[in-house]
Amino acid sequence: MYTNEAVEVISYETDVLGVEDDLDRRSEVFKALADPNRLKLIYLLMDGEKCVSELLPFFKILQPTVSVHLLLLQDIGLLSVRRDGRKRYYSLADERILLLIDGFCERIWNMKTE
Repeated sequence: MYTNEAVEVISYETDVLGVEDDLDRRSEVFKALADPNRLKLIYLLMDGEKCVSELLPFFKILQPTVSVHLLLLQDIGLLSVRRDGRKRYYSLADERILLLIDGFCERIWNMKTE
């Protein structure tokens, strides 16, 4: 038989291990948003879909690098893509993502000044 202490340890380990995947997924989102170029892409897409050639003038990086950033944002679910011939048009998967980013940042900044 397990003691109460052993049951608590097993329960705790199960709870922690059960959220590991969720923590990894959250970490990937924050890593993606930590890059200024990817964050800029999100803000540039707030007024509608754009292809890479429309986004490129706003960056001092090469087109393949912009495409890699877009793919990463798409892979984690922040962007949607629509193909039209050879072009890909990117848009926000959910426009509320900007509200969440801004709200989160405001809350953190306000906590620092409290």
